[in-house]
Amino acid sequence: MAPLLLLALGACANETSIPQATDAPTPRNASAPPPAGPVTEYDGRYAGTVSLNPDRTRTCPAGPAGQRELVVRQGRASLLLNPQTRQTLTGTVGAEGSVRMADSLDRNIATSGVFSPQGFLGEHRYGLCTYAVQMPKRS
Repeated sequence: MAPLLLLALGACANETSIPQATDAPTPRNASAPPPAGPVTEYDGRYAGTVSLNPDRTRTCPAGPAGQRELVVRQGRASLLLNPQTRQTLTGTVGAEGSVRMADSLDRNIATSGVFSPQGFLGEHRYGLCTYAVQMPKRS
């Protein structure tokens, strides 16, 4: 036990005083930015096609017929994928315009891509099948 006591005293040998206790809160990371609000730069309506990417290794269903609509409101994107069943994919748009929208029941059904001033360009995944998504901005 004596060697441990000497070791502990040796560690404190360079201490000249005991630090004062204060009631001031310990500052948190001062360089952390304040929480940002929603990204609204890409808010609007987008409409376009979802078409099957060719793949010779598997058989996949064709993309949905007709155009699909993607709405971004207050930085929240919603893609109505199947109007008959009201299947909607949702996600949050990042500051750089990227988004991942997923089904609320099956997170493996998802559409990822990037917004630009001209529109949305991305890829939809349904299991092992992939689809190209191109949607010009409408309003």
